[in-house]
Amino acid sequence: MLHPELYTYNIDWIKWKERFIRVETRSHDWDMLAREVPSDMNSPSDVWNWPLFTEEFCRMMIEEAEHFNGWSVDRHGYYATNDILLDDMKLDDMYEKVFQEFVYPCAAHIWKLEGVNWGRKMKSENFIVRYQPSIQAHLNCHLDESNYSLTIGLNDMFQGGGTWFPRQKTLAKPNIGECTLFPMPTHKHAGMPVNEGKRYIIVSFCKRGGL
Repeated sequence: MLHPELYTYNIDWIKWKERFIRVETRSHDWDMLAREVPSDMNSPSDVWNWPLFTEEFCRMMIEEAEHFNGWSVDRHGYYATNDILLDDMKLDDMYEKVFQEFVYPCAAHIWKLEGVNWGRKMKSENFIVRYQPSIQAHLNCHLDESNYSLTIGLNDMFQGGGTWFPRQKTLAKPNIGECTLFPMPTHKHAGMPVNEGKRYIIVSFCKRGGL
């Protein structure tokens, strides 16, 4: 463990949020926060961005992942990513707590989803992904096994990258701490090539009523 502060969410949740969740997001004002990513076709993309984590959180997550050094390339047979499960890092419960307060309610608001299966019974598979030219620079076009998916941008020290949605003609490239939210199965997407540096993101497959 490199940054024990990340693991203290259950000791003082209010203090943890003040440090690691963006101040505007703590307002829970989803209409103010969520912005639809523009499409090249000048039509609705149904791809949404909003700020979530502080830059300090993102830096710590990258450093924690590299310190853990449990990178794998064989968890997903068809569309393998160079990644680490947050569960393996003992950070999945923390991430789910964040999602229960901020992500699932925002998604439910955007898409007018009702009922506990879209709220407290939601569950996600969460993993940190590393793209770099020497190991894995891109990810082919694919669909996720989820009801909707979410990515968090963790850094900006790279060239290229981003998530491309060919049907919607939309490129999502969130800033540090921002999330990109999109539905399945309408949004086939690809990880665009990283030409220089390393791109780190956290990916979540969110499923109704649990995994």
